[in-house]
Amino acid sequence: MKNFIFVTLVVLIQLFLAVESRAVGKEVSVIYEVDVGLEKYKDDKKEEFEFEGEVDTPDENIFKRMALEDDEEFDAELDDDVVDEIPLEYGNEEDKLFKRGSISSSEYFRSQLSTFERKIYDSLNNISKPNKISKLTYTLSKLKSSKVKKANILKYSSRGIGALVRDHPEYWWIKQYKIKYGMSGSYIDYVTVQIKSAYSISNINSYNTKVKSKAKSIATAAKKKSGTYNRLLYIHDYLVKYVKYTSGGDYTYNVYGALVKNASACEGYAESFAYIARLISVPTICVTSKTHKWNYVYLSSKWYVVDVTYDDPKINKKNFDSGDSSNLSRKFFLIGKNTVVKSKNGKNLTYTTYSNRDLTSYLEFTDATGFKYPTLSTTAYKQ
Repeated sequence: MKNFIFVTLVVLIQLFLAVESRAVGKEVSVIYEVDVGLEKYKDDKKEEFEFEGEVDTPDENIFKRMALEDDEEFDAELDDDVVDEIPLEYGNEEDKLFKRGSISSSEYFRSQLSTFERKIYDSLNNISKPNKISKLTYTLSKLKSSKVKKANILKYSSRGIGALVRDHPEYWWIKQYKIKYGMSGSYIDYVTVQIKSAYSISNINSYNTKVKSKAKSIATAAKKKSGTYNRLLYIHDYLVKYVKYTSGGDYTYNVYGALVKNASACEGYAESFAYIARLISVPTICVTSKTHKWNYVYLSSKWYVVDVTYDDPKINKKNFDSGDSSNLSRKFFLIGKNTVVKSKNGKNLTYTTYSNRDLTSYLEFTDATGFKYPTLSTTAYKQ
């Protein structure tokens, strides 16, 4: 009886290995699976900004100056080959991280990836950028020569995917990824990445058509304004007017919520601003603290802060509906790290001490560490 049990156990183990392993030459590659989710979907860490009393408006005729005076929908006719106007010379050492990227993206964080991590990034980019996506899974094979060990695969994958999500907020449907990888000896032999979303491929394509149309319409309207400052101002003011601060559903943490549903938390504001600013050729990235997300904008060889969420405040505990811009503020538009902003208690605080502005050490996933951020201008932008 004991022999029978032993033989049965051996057979079951062999069957398990046959299913969960594969032969590579004379070696055996064991399959491992890991699920990793974007941090922004894990907790509802909303941070609301409220002014006490009246909002200081930039000028008396604010609503005439706002680009929102032409609210009608525009036909998006932007050139498909729009790219960032990356300067040839860099004032700061970290600005050399810029690489001329593909359509409408500086790909600031991609430039900081290793060769292996770029393979992860580029493969996901290739299946995400078509007008109509057809799959959410891709496989990289014959990776043994990269000499990536099991202990590093999660970090490298998270860095590659985290950089892509941060560089391309227009891939709003990415919520989680599942990685399956096989070992050949001591090294990774292949990697299969499956993107998990709250939406089906059919719905992603349907909703994304609306997202692109709205983003390009706003960008087209912005480009009618004179100068980069006023174009960025148009995008900023549009989002303040038409997005209502909301949190709680998946759509409230991405550009789909902000641009189509007209409702989002700080993630939707920041990612939409970055997406549209790039469409008008202004290098813009998203940055995060543990409770907030906002933007850095590269203008006239310096980096400035734009925080659209904080410029769409509650006033006396009142939330303003989409289409109502009577709470519009520009206190956080193209400011520097030492810019003084009046708090709700009437105190004059610099940007860096105003709220939680300590940047997280990771991009989107807690394992995606080791990235460098730009150095901000000390003063606000002057026209």
